[in-house]
Amino acid sequence: MDRVVVNKPQPLEASAVAERNKVQKSFGKRLRTLRTEQNLTLEMLAERADLHEKYVGSVERGERNLSLFNVWRLAHGLGITTAELVQELPPPRAAKARSSR
Repeated sequence: MDRVVVNKPQPLEASAVAERNKVQKSFGKRLRTLRTEQNLTLEMLAERADLHEKYVGSVERGERNLSLFNVWRLAHGLGITTAELVQELPPPRAAKARSSR
């Protein structure tokens, strides 16, 4: 079994990076759609979510792997539940076969 250092981030495999990017783009697209449906500007949503407008813009462009807390803040800024905000994320790719212990 490989030893994992807890406090040191482990690099992602290329396929995982591609999947992460796909999820971030999908989330950003959904966020932008919901924001524009409510006729909110980036600045308005950022203020409601207590985030910087440039941060919200980078989330919408799929450039950020944001924390759960910030997902929650954005959902509440839109007046919806976190579940509603993330409901259209793509399904995960097939998991690798797990080794038996």
